[in-house]
Order: sequence, then C-alpha cells, then structure tokens
Amino acid sequence: MEDDDELMTSFSQRHKILAAALATVFIGSGNATVKAVIDVDESESLTTFSQAYKEYVISIKSGKYSPDELVHVAKQTYQLGKTKFGSRHQSTFMLQQNLANAYLEAGEYALSAANYESVINYHEETQGDESQAYYFGLLDIINLIYSAYKDQRLSARDLGMSKFGGNRAIAKLFDVTEELISNMPENSLMFRGHTVKTAVINNWAEKDQRLLKIAKKFNLDAKKNLGQDSVVYIESLTYVGKVYFGIQKYKDARIVFEQVLMSVKAQNAGMHQFGIVAHAHLVSIYARKKETKKAIFHSQAVGESRPWAFKQKALYQVPVKFPPPSIATANINSGSVTITIDISKNGQPTNMRIKSSTHVDFDKPAIDSLKQWYFPPKWVTGKFTVTTDFDVTINFIRE
Repeated sequence: MEDDDELMTSFSQRHKILAAALATVFIGSGNATVKAVIDVDESESLTTFSQAYKEYVISIKSGKYSPDELVHVAKQTYQLGKTKFGSRHQSTFMLQQNLANAYLEAGEYALSAANYESVINYHEETQGDESQAYYFGLLDIINLIYSAYKDQRLSARDLGMSKFGGNRAIAKLFDVTEELISNMPENSLMFRGHTVKTAVINNWAEKDQRLLKIAKKFNLDAKKNLGQDSVVYIESLTYVGKVYFGIQKYKDARIVFEQVLMSVKAQNAGMHQFGIVAHAHLVSIYARKKETKKAIFHSQAVGESRPWAFKQKALYQVPVKFPPPSIATANINSGSVTITIDISKNGQPTNMRIKSSTHVDFDKPAIDSLKQWYFPPKWVTGKFTVTTDFDVTINFIRE
C-alpha cells in the first residue's frame, strides 16, 4: 500500500498554526534587550526577543526557510525567551516545543527528543499526565519516534525515550484521550480525530480494537456535529476504512471505502484526496481476492486522479519469499534484485528484465512476486499510456 500521509495536517503545520497564533502574544510584549544565548560571534549586535520571534513567525508563515535556518531562529528565540520569561515559565516551554519541532524537521532526532521530553515532563509536573498540554506533547513524541525509525532506524531507546517505546506511547494516548473526552466532551471530535490520525499514520497498534472504537466514534462525532456533507466527516470515514484495513478486516474496509467514494462523488469538490486513498486501498483489497478487473479499475482511477511520478510506489505488493537454502545460499541472509519493467495501461508489470541481482537464486522469486503487483498507470493528455523502463528493487531478508 502506498504512503498516503497527505490526509493528515502535519505536526509541522500544526506548530506553524500555533506559532502564528502566539505571535500577537510575544511580539511587542516587552522591550528588554538581551544577548542571544547561542553560539554566535561575540561582536554581534543585541537582539530583542520580540524581534527574534517576529523573524521566526515570518519564516513559518512564508515557508521560505531551510531546516537549518529554522533551527537557528527557533534556537535563538527559545534562548531569548528563556532569558525574558524565566526557565520555568509556560511560554518558555512553548518556545522549546517550537525548537523541538525545528530539530525534527532538520532530522536532528536526538536533539528533538531531548527538547520534546523536557516539554512533556514540564506539562506532567505542572498539569498532570492526563492534561491537554500533555496530550499534544505526546502526539509530537509519537510522531518523532516514528519519523526517526522510518528515516534512520532509530528506536525510542536510541533517542533516550525508552518509556515511550513499543506500544506504550500509543496506549497512553488512548488513555489520555478517554480522560480528556470525559472532562471536555464538547471537544471529543478534536481529540478523537488527532488520536486516530496519529495512530494510523504512524503505523502504531494497528490491531488494537480500541483504535477501531475511537475511529468509529470520531466518525459519529463528525456526522453529528458537522454533517455527512462535511470534509471532516468524509475524512473520518476514510480513517475508519484504514483501521479496518490495518486489522485485516477487508470486507468491512471495502464497504467503508465504497461509501467514501460515493460521498466524494456526491460532493464533487474539495475531497479529491480521500477518493484517491479509497481507490488505492480497494486496489489492494481486490488484488488479494484475485478480482483482476476491479483491481485494474481502481488502479486506473488512481492514475487518472493525479500526476504520474517516475518514482511511483506500487498500490499493491506481494511479499517476496526467501528461496529455500541451497549450497550457494546457505550462508546468505539477505539479497536484492533490481528488475526493469514496463507498466501497462492497466497498471500491471510487463516485459520484466533482470537488471542486477545479488544471486541468481533470488531472480525467480522476485519475478513471481512482481507479476502480482499493481501500479497507478500513467495518464497523459486524456488517455492511459504504457510506461517503459521502470526499475523496481526487491529486497530479500531471511526470517
């Protein structure tokens, strides 16, 4: 299944919204001039906190910054804010959270972890571990742990955050969510929405039945509060389908994704991305059932709905089987095969040629797997066309 993280507003974007909202609080809130406590030339001029924070907000709003530049201004703002407000002031920790987010965007995962942990510890000490502030800090930590593992295979322990490892963070998130909704039922839509999106997108606890219950309640909240014509309702319905898919209840997932497509078609605007996600999952569901015509229909629907990229991901993959040990491969525990293919107008691999291989014994299992894959076919000037010379690398790891 291809990556469809675009469904969720990124954590980075949420921080940007927060930063803009806080701008009126911080900018012009004082005239105290202090030296930035960062590694800079001692001859640099003095800078006020309000000036530094204004620069930070402008960078965030414009989106025209490099990750390193954002780290620099976020670090400067945090250090100036700490001097202005004090090291234990709530505003200081809000600024530290911005710094943690900047480190995350820059791929500085250990530094991001250290700052996020400082922030969440403060929230736990001052407001408790079932508070709204703790909840949002926990969302950030889950996102960090997943991003670090996906990018650099760093575990929670590697980041110095063992207490959030395994499924402990997501289990805690479920507990905090229930407590917050009990205390603030009027905000149930927001809390359930954030929790479901975080759990699904970060691939945590996919088989946890609690997640399915929360997803269904998120959907009911959206229907009750916003109506079935709303974007949030269709988004929530999409997440119910994704949870069903994650726990391998494919029949239920198919029914829900068909409902998503009906809802998107009825609205005919503003919900394009949910239709793509539904089609993509339906490719996988029908491919598993060997219902080729339906799998092709939904593959073509995805291809027609968005621009084709040459580094296209498969909509459906069949896990490759490690070949039985032979004299030649008895001591080999991993390998890979790169296959050059064409992608037909139906989204199926054709004309497969071995481009490179670590061992000939891997070639046949790789081709046997790839024959069953589906891709979005290329849609150009109103028609599907064959894609030629597309490379796919299949990796083997002995269990």
